[in-house]
Amino acid sequence: MKIGVTERGDAAVNHEWKPWVESGKPAILITKNPVKLFNHINKDMNIIVNCTITGYGHTSIEPNVPYPCDSINAMYLIGNKIGADKVVLRIDPIIPTPKGIEKSMEVFSKNAGYRVRISFLDNYDHIKTRFRNAGLPVLSYDFHAPLDIRKKVWEDMGRPEVCAEPGLPCSGCVSKTDADILGVSIRDVRKGQRPLCNCVVEKHELLSNKHPCIHNCLYCYWLTNNNH
Repeated sequence: MKIGVTERGDAAVNHEWKPWVESGKPAILITKNPVKLFNHINKDMNIIVNCTITGYGHTSIEPNVPYPCDSINAMYLIGNKIGADKVVLRIDPIIPTPKGIEKSMEVFSKNAGYRVRISFLDNYDHIKTRFRNAGLPVLSYDFHAPLDIRKKVWEDMGRPEVCAEPGLPCSGCVSKTDADILGVSIRDVRKGQRPLCNCVVEKHELLSNKHPCIHNCLYCYWLTNNNH
């Protein structure tokens, strides 16, 4: 059985996942707006919700994302609705500056025992341009954040789950742990993804959009409305 996932966009604003989930199929819903998603899910759905909270909500970096405190409170409400084992606090991406790490650690301190997944900002050229155009300092590293910084944050957070970070032990955003929670048997790790992606072969994208969502985050990997 396939496990649906909403990586291409946000499950709170793109509801293409609903027919899949409402037919009883398993899914991992990823959102930066757990406040809005809360009203679209129920305890009978076979889902795991990844609440993506970086600490930058409602700033120039994440202009249309809720305030972190609102997202954290909504994450707790979702946990009460569907079960704490089906909620993941996703701190993604961590911006590896002193301020960015401070924000991520503050969010992490609110995890309330939920699973935690982290990754760091991939510094694409188009992201450097967006930061520059917004009048923000451009991160100095080429693509992956320095390993010593990433390792220290990972250690300070108690070694949480990691997504596609060289030099750190990585697990897929659709992993064996997720499959076990959702009651799905898996065959193997998926091949042909970006390097270090350890998602299982049962992963199935549920969203069709290939453009930035309404949150307009500066670090979004999508280039424009028509380009990947």
